Amino acid sequence: MEFSIATLLANFEDEKLVAPKILEKKLGATENGSLRKLQIALGALERIGILVKDRGRYKRVYDKQSFVEGKLRCSSKGFCFAIQDAEDTEDIYIRESNLSTAWNGDRVLVKILKEGSRRRSPEGEVQLILDRAITSVLGRVKRANGDYKAVPLDDRLLFELDIKSQEAQNLEEAVDHLVHVEILRYPLGQHPPIGRVTQVLGSNAEEAADTEIVRCKHNLPKEFPPEVLAAAAQEMSPPGSEGKRLDLRQLLTITIKPGASKDSRPETLDDALSLDRTEAGYWRVGVHIADVAEYVLPDDYIDQEASKRGASVYLGEKVLPMLPEAVAARCSLVPEADRLAVSVFLTLDSDGQLIEFEFQPTIVRVNYQLSYQQVREIINKETKSFPRKVAETLSELLLLTQGLREQRLKRGSFDLNLPDKKIHYDDEGTLGLW
Repeated sequence: MEFSIATLLANFEDEKLVAPKILEKKLGATENGSLRKLQIALGALERIGILVKDRGRYKRVYDKQSFVEGKLRCSSKGFCFAIQDAEDTEDIYIRESNLSTAWNGDRVLVKILKEGSRRRSPEGEVQLILDRAITSVLGRVKRANGDYKAVPLDDRLLFELDIKSQEAQNLEEAVDHLVHVEILRYPLGQHPPIGRVTQVLGSNAEEAADTEIVRCKHNLPKEFPPEVLAAAAQEMSPPGSEGKRLDLRQLLTITIKPGASKDSRPETLDDALSLDRTEAGYWRVGVHIADVAEYVLPDDYIDQEASKRGASVYLGEKVLPMLPEAVAARCSLVPEADRLAVSVFLTLDSDGQLIEFEFQPTIVRVNYQLSYQQVREIINKETKSFPRKVAETLSELLLLTQGLREQRLKRGSFDLNLPDKKIHYDDEGTLGLW
């Protein structure tokens, strides 16, 4: 299993001694290659003074006066600053000659060379690269001295990649074209990084598809690895926990999604709504979320891949799902199927005032899957294709929604009417896409 230095150091707390065998288990370093990498990493960390070895075990040394951890933010002119996580801390200035092959966005450990003054930031040198932020780049292929190189489009990445040998004809056709390059090896001493062209996007950015540029820029995976698909194809029933769950299968439950009700992708059917009365006469709104965790084994191939992806990504009409479709289909809240869910129940009065709430593991059975258009038609009494109980539930939910909005506005909230157009974000920001 691959691991970063940051992941390795996260296993050291409060200067406690940790045995190598424990690190091997936590990092999944069971193969010869992984074990060798772990041994090299531990030896290097000991040599630079980050770890200390004592009777065969290691502990971390925290020297905040000499070493500072931060994230690199670089300029196209070559210099960088290490940005610390804690507030009210100074940024550390790093010259290009002191970057030690670190790139923009990398998390690094910096050794302080000069203390800061009133007008100058502290100056430092990258001592250790904790975690690489860039695993692929967008670049343009060029031919130099019979070899092929890729020049990154991002002017903050001041290097060229040697392209690993592929069919010469394919690389020749990619010259002066925009390509996506996977990084196979980072810089090593005086040796440049090595990459492999995974996709030729076009002769220029205007010709390439916008969604493909975004996908490649952020290295969003297009397909699932074979081992993940193989694991997803295996039939798996969730553990027998029905007896420990609140049974809501007799409660009218509806899922609402945009578009036609029969065209929604299985992985999008992950939530549903219900409405009933409590003994005290209050409304109880149930929001039910598919309990995906019960359908995925901890730390198996599917779990690891989902952790890497983090969420399903929507690029226009294209969807890059977090889970393989086979897994999504098994846990999605499709109509007329028993499903495990995690439910939150909101007890409200008729004015939308929250009385109480609770979370429960449940088992649900969705009765109807509706589109937004169908919901409008039912509420406006433009269709009689659904039972009266469905229309009453939707009408009550609408009234409760209006009451909740009024309560929110009373607390000082307000609505923003944003224009329906593409908004540009800086890619250094939290919401950055470009």
